[in-house]
Amino acid sequence: MKLIPVLLLLLLSVPALAKQPIRVVDIGVIGLASHDLFQWNAQTRENEENGRFDLSTIFDFANGTKIYQGGNPKNSSNAAVYSVTQNLVSFYAGKKATLLMSREVTEEQAHIIARRQTNEFFIAMVKESYQRFTNARFPTYALAQSVTDEEQGVMRALHDILPGKINIKRNLTQEVLEVTDFKLAMTQLSPTEMMQNVKFFDGKYDEEYLHVVIPGFPDPRIINLKEVDQAFIAEQTSYNLDNMLRELHIYGKFPFFGSLVDFTSFGYHLENLFAKGICNKYADGSPNPWNTIAIDCY
Repeated sequence: MKLIPVLLLLLLSVPALAKQPIRVVDIGVIGLASHDLFQWNAQTRENEENGRFDLSTIFDFANGTKIYQGGNPKNSSNAAVYSVTQNLVSFYAGKKATLLMSREVTEEQAHIIARRQTNEFFIAMVKESYQRFTNARFPTYALAQSVTDEEQGVMRALHDILPGKINIKRNLTQEVLEVTDFKLAMTQLSPTEMMQNVKFFDGKYDEEYLHVVIPGFPDPRIINLKEVDQAFIAEQTSYNLDNMLRELHIYGKFPFFGSLVDFTSFGYHLENLFAKGICNKYADGSPNPWNTIAIDCY
């Protein structure tokens, strides 16, 4: 009888949730979560976001003048993220309108209450998608520290999972939407389209992300997302993207080996990152007024 490698025994002993397929909606939710935690400034080499789930990427961008457009333009650059963003904006608008119709609150009070309720709704979405994304339970604790470049690097490596194409149904016919086509970026997907499964981790970027056209005047730019991520990870972290993708390739072949958090050498950063995201105070100790979830941060 052949001996089972010790590594296999260890991996099989790691407790995990029953594996669920990753869906388009999870791509949108985790993508928006990343935008809410990170805003990388390539010139200053610093993160300009606050590392907390407060939907600042929607509500605080351009001093709150772009809420109904989804806030930061990068939230509309991917159909899945854009669809989640618009869902949240609609939720906010409905809550605010209901409050104003009561004639018991001011415009500002209605905004504050509706934004808090929208943030609670968003965090619930994040928790659900995180579990499908990682095959691990969402952290039950919160961390008060700042997010790190390592954590952003890990999120970039997970671009492996991004689908280059999504099937859509329009006018009773099925079509294929190329996600990186900037002309189609603000396409709002239907609930059925958002529930489609995406290809599991395979250690590769879909072809569409290797030549993304960025509109510009007088000429558009073409970027290779893998090369951009590779440079960031090499310069800002102790990891190597090629090695990370190899681990994801193995995990994708054997997803029953437990969770992404436990299986990979870098997955623990995801748990730390999302534990920081749900903290109800910022890294400087000031309260996060939009997160009403009562979890003590350490």
